[in-house]
Amino acid sequence: MMNLIVSEVSKCFNNKKVLKNVNLKLSSNHVHLLLGENGAGKSTLTKIIDGELKADTGFILLERNGKKIENIECAIQYQQFNAFPYLKIKEIVEFFKENTSDFAFDTDLYNLLDMKQFENTLMKNASGGMKKALSIFIALSLNKPLVILDEPFADLDLKKKRDLSVYLKDYAARNEKVILIISHEVNEFEMLFDTISILDEGVIKESDLSNNLLERYNIQSGFKFEDLFYAITGKRLVLNK
Repeated sequence: MMNLIVSEVSKCFNNKKVLKNVNLKLSSNHVHLLLGENGAGKSTLTKIIDGELKADTGFILLERNGKKIENIECAIQYQQFNAFPYLKIKEIVEFFKENTSDFAFDTDLYNLLDMKQFENTLMKNASGGMKKALSIFIALSLNKPLVILDEPFADLDLKKKRDLSVYLKDYAARNEKVILIISHEVNEFEMLFDTISILDEGVIKESDLSNNLLERYNIQSGFKFEDLFYAITGKRLVLNK
């Protein structure tokens, strides 16, 4: 078992506190959702987790078998992926395969994302859906203990969204990895997430097992995430960026 520990993390920009004493504990073998409006601090928290930004206070580490790991190996699928414009999709995959230790090429995921159909497309000519499929595939194939997916369902067609949801649930259950998804587009995928963390104005308002939160706020079956978000924050969640 492995846990991502975020402890008392705060961050200020231009005297404005973007994150305020954020605490999270996310375990491996589960899919976790970080939900919040634009400007809530999700991107800042992600950049601190992967080491791109330094927190003003607090710390982040992985805890595995009683050992604390401060240098976190993290794979992130960003919303926009525009690197290597003059390489073909398959050449980009091959580049990462050759330059990454423990690269885990999953044929099932490759086929699920229909990458065979556009693997000869130059990156500069790829559609939004093609770029999203590539970025998801690379993030999971890097085989890191922590995987962060930023709006993974955006730009994918409905079949791919549903198939990816099933795949991620199974992938998390089979692998000792922490899977964190940051997304607005989560309706119809409520059953994917084992835990939900609500980030509002830089503060984690709730973070718990999905079933616990639904029971605590008396949310009935057939719920939508905006119902839970409203019950916790008193705000209506804007689902589209």
